[in-house]
Amino acid sequence: MSTAIITTQATGGYLDNVGRAAMNFLRALLAAAPATAAASHGSASQPSVHDRAGLLRFARQFDEFSPNQAAELRSLANRD
Repeated sequence: MSTAIITTQATGGYLDNVGRAAMNFLRALLAAAPATAAASHGSASQPSVHDRAGLLRFARQFDEFSPNQAAELRSLANRD
C-alpha cells in the first residue's frame, strides 16, 4: 500500500493560511480604495436615469431564479 501526500489549501501550514488571508485582505482593500476616494472628493452623484434603467433591466434578469435579489435591485433603483 502506498500513501500519497497532497498539499492543498486545507493542509497547508499556518503561515500559508495567514499569507493567503493577508493577500486577500490587501486585494480587497485596494479594490475598494478608488470608490472610497472618489466619494470623499465629492465626485459621487445621484444615479442618473440611465443607471436606474440599467438596475431595473438587471432586476428583470433575476426575477425567475432569485426574486429577493430582484426586489433588492428594484429598491436600489427607486432610492432618491
